[in-house]
Amino acid sequence: MFSEKRLGPVSCFVFEELETIPGLVHAFTSRLSDTFLKDAEGWGELDSGKKYLLEKLGIQEKQLVFLRQIHSDRVILLSEPEFMSSHPLEVGPADGVIARHPGQFPVIQTADCLPLIAVDPERKQVCVLHAGWRGTRDRIVQKGLSRFLEIIGSDGEDLLVGIGPGIRHCCYEVGAEVWQQFREADHDIERCFTGENLDLVEANKAQLETLGVGRVLDSGLCTCCRADLFYSYRREKQHERMWALAGFLA
Repeated sequence: MFSEKRLGPVSCFVFEELETIPGLVHAFTSRLSDTFLKDAEGWGELDSGKKYLLEKLGIQEKQLVFLRQIHSDRVILLSEPEFMSSHPLEVGPADGVIARHPGQFPVIQTADCLPLIAVDPERKQVCVLHAGWRGTRDRIVQKGLSRFLEIIGSDGEDLLVGIGPGIRHCCYEVGAEVWQQFREADHDIERCFTGENLDLVEANKAQLETLGVGRVLDSGLCTCCRADLFYSYRREKQHERMWALAGFLA
């Protein structure tokens, strides 16, 4: 189940199934995470409330890893953390990251594209992916998780994958050129499209199935429909972004 988690004056969304994994911390932020917290203890004026959220999650800013996202199929493997800086790490260009070591918390930023968190609970490894229409067309989920499984010596049935809020087929009308590109890339057109609307969730679930991933959690929430909860570039043409982050505590 995908539900809101209250953390004092801010909140985030989590998968309850992922919350049961020892040591794993994950969160999907929303507009509710960006409350201006003028009176939050110890922080003063916050940048969109996220610093307070990190404190409540037990994450230090220097443990965050941000991607320079480019709507690609490129996935980066993080090296062992050294924490020499007091600032978050920026890597890329890429749209996915594999974190094998505790204390690393990759962040995907979205405002309609799908954020995916893949976890191997036994090996305590995570892979976080950003799948827009271009990344989905180029099979970032299939390629990224295939590499993830090879690196950690696991297989698809060991993974638990959570698909966060993103634009759903109800709101995602695309041009004929997108349909054509998916057809040329040999996607299942009948599964990926309903009329002129692209279904990113089904397109990426199809990629998960090729890897034998059976445990897939879906938030079921559309960023374009839920203006009360999420930013949507399609709806608002703005530059605010939600975060999806995951990692194991050191």
